Amino acid sequence: MKKTTLTVIGSVIAAVIIIGGGFGFYHWYQAKSEADAVQATAQAYTQAFAKRQYTKAVKQVDTKHLSGPGWDYTPKTLVARNQAVFDRVGASNIKISKVTTKKQNNKLYEMTFDATMNTKVGKLNTQHYDASIVKTGNKWLIRWAPRLLFPSMDGKDTVQLDVTAATRGQILDRNDQPLAKNGDVTQAGLVPGKLGSGDERTANLEKIAAAWNVKVTSLETLLKQSWVTDDTFVPVKIVTDSPTLTGAAYQIIGSRTYPLGEAAAQLIGYVGTATAEDIRKDPTLTANSKIGKTGLEQLYDKQLRGTDGGTISIQNGSNVHPLLSKKAVNGKNLKLTIDANQQKTAYAQLAGKSGNVVTMNPKNGELLTLASAPSYDPNAFVNGISQTDYDKYANNQSLPFLSRFAQRYAPGSTFKMLTAAIALQNKTITPDTTKSISGLKWQKDGSWGDYKVTRTVDASPENMTQALVNSDNIWFAQVALKMGASAYLKGLAPLFKTQADLPLTMKKAQISNSGKLSSETLLADTAYGQGQLLLSPIEQAAMYSAIANGGTMQQPTLIQDTKGKRTSVLQATAANTVKTALTHVVSDPTGTAHDLAIDGHTIAAKTGTAELKQKQDTEGKENGFLVAMDADKNSYLTVALIEGTGSGEVVTAMKPYVASLY
Repeated sequence: MKKTTLTVIGSVIAAVIIIGGGFGFYHWYQAKSEADAVQATAQAYTQAFAKRQYTKAVKQVDTKHLSGPGWDYTPKTLVARNQAVFDRVGASNIKISKVTTKKQNNKLYEMTFDATMNTKVGKLNTQHYDASIVKTGNKWLIRWAPRLLFPSMDGKDTVQLDVTAATRGQILDRNDQPLAKNGDVTQAGLVPGKLGSGDERTANLEKIAAAWNVKVTSLETLLKQSWVTDDTFVPVKIVTDSPTLTGAAYQIIGSRTYPLGEAAAQLIGYVGTATAEDIRKDPTLTANSKIGKTGLEQLYDKQLRGTDGGTISIQNGSNVHPLLSKKAVNGKNLKLTIDANQQKTAYAQLAGKSGNVVTMNPKNGELLTLASAPSYDPNAFVNGISQTDYDKYANNQSLPFLSRFAQRYAPGSTFKMLTAAIALQNKTITPDTTKSISGLKWQKDGSWGDYKVTRTVDASPENMTQALVNSDNIWFAQVALKMGASAYLKGLAPLFKTQADLPLTMKKAQISNSGKLSSETLLADTAYGQGQLLLSPIEQAAMYSAIANGGTMQQPTLIQDTKGKRTSVLQATAANTVKTALTHVVSDPTGTAHDLAIDGHTIAAKTGTAELKQKQDTEGKENGFLVAMDADKNSYLTVALIEGTGSGEVVTAMKPYVASLY
């Protein structure tokens, strides 16, 4: 009996314990679910905040309570407010940490989190945020307040950004002459209220359009901008003259200027106002930022631009609470190896032509000129170019934006100097090797079909020097065939292996499309600079420096105090023998570069005319080349190209330039 009673009592106690445990588990589970829901709200809001996804963030907000002292929002205007504030400061790379939620009562939790972010002024110190999370129906939502923009904000507070622009560094030549500098320009604009009305207005706009070389329709478009009033100064273009015109006005503004103008445009480039896309990529920029758009201005933009400074503050009337203050760090100058005076002279000799001039010091690789023509005026782009002026450049079939010094061309007969040096060093020829060739056309045998190698001078017999003087294609084709593709490619390999490390966009030089010389005709054509050879004038200068330097190829440099790689690519005796032969191309009265002769100076040179024809013995485009080097002191090596002409015109055009190098 006692045993049974004890058993029943034990069962009752166990049941009570189980029921009590279940009740406690229920409350524990309910509390955990509630805490998880609150935490999920906090996480969803802070993650959206970090990604600047304000529409998603507002979904975690109690939108029935969006007003307080000095502020009142709808869900839509709250999204816009967040967007505007963080756009203004350029918020990016927002990092959230220490997200916590602490229960205050059954319907209230306190949320806290820390945030850091980058701004247009710099990195903002850690901001400590707090807000309430309240139960609204079955949901836990954040009770939004202005302090969720920045913790120190309240009521009618606004966020202010004052930027102190850094001074952009200059681009200088080797002698510290400015190639890009900060200066002043004259900006022409319209004052709508002074244009008059009706026929008078039309007449005034026509006079202004004619004087400033713009279209009346372009002026009308500018005048229709939403912000324009009768008294507004409406900028039109940068001008050099300031004629008195009814309805026109002028103002002096600070601007980036380019003293060499067209003479160095493709190299130096220009700056322009940052676009919305630029600002998206780099939030430190503002709508007033000037950044490099092309050329070295773009490639070295960060160095030149420096870092803007400024202040971010919370303001309410005279009340100012600074969030971040930083001094501007001015940009650094960029010094080039270019010689501004030589650059201007070289460009002047290309007047009215399409071509380029590359000049380097073969001893150290310093590039002295990189001129390309036709060109454009970079000064016209800095503060916005009119559509009319831009169209003149964009529609110019001669491609003024093209950097011809970095484009690949068939080098023509200038390449014969390398063929000669390779043949000498592998003993295919000696300096005295003489060939007797008859006529102006030649082919190895009938297997070549209709294809024949041609030359312009029917000279026979010829040794290597005479073949260079006469620029005899047949002579060099025969040398290459005797040498064979394998030996020729072995000799060319070190010349094509090393590339210049320059801040320029250039495709790699090529021997042929496949890198091989798979046919006799391709081998023959390559020997005299045709076939599928493609070299930029810069790459030509580097390769031909091996002739100037006794077999050592010097890679070019553009930035002062940098060094280009030096590589032994030819035997010294072979290179020097060819260099001596090239002096006869100038000194010999029958030489193709004889007109380059200057009393008192020994010049080694080679001309070349690359034919760009679809079929042999037909009319087609030609490109003329000239390579000239100082054979006395080895102080310069220049490669000049003029498109659409033979080498004779290049020699004539470059004679004054070469003379200026002494």
